[in-house]
Amino acid sequence: MAGGPGVRQVFSPNSIFCGEMMLMKNNSKYAWQLVAGLTGYGLGLVAMNRLYADQMPHRQWLILLPVLPLLFIAATIIRYASELDEMWRKVLTEAMAFSALATGFTCFSYLFLRDMGAPEFHAEWAFYLTWAYYGIGAAVSWRRYK
Repeated sequence: MAGGPGVRQVFSPNSIFCGEMMLMKNNSKYAWQLVAGLTGYGLGLVAMNRLYADQMPHRQWLILLPVLPLLFIAATIIRYASELDEMWRKVLTEAMAFSALATGFTCFSYLFLRDMGAPEFHAEWAFYLTWAYYGIGAAVSWRRYK
């Protein structure tokens, strides 16, 4: 099986959906970057909530405080994925492509259900759907290349 040390533990039946994070444990550079990004995100949320005032003329710019660390986290994950071997990159890419397409089609299809009386669609549902579909896509892709 291709990959680095500990690959067999990564895809045990108990950890198939968090395999990427377990792989990341082997590379502490990216783990520390994720910790730094998540810390920045938390501090950005705290700062945004403390600095917000209705009288501030440019209060909408405060949203950038937690968003900028999220961009750093996304860049860290992309750098990590680019250093993986070919098989892992293929599994991740297929899972992400499936997740994006399935989420898009599900959200679009929900518009028809809403017109028939379903509850209003909340944007956070798309986030949860994306992760659920990513897990499904990763499992299917991994089993195909196993």
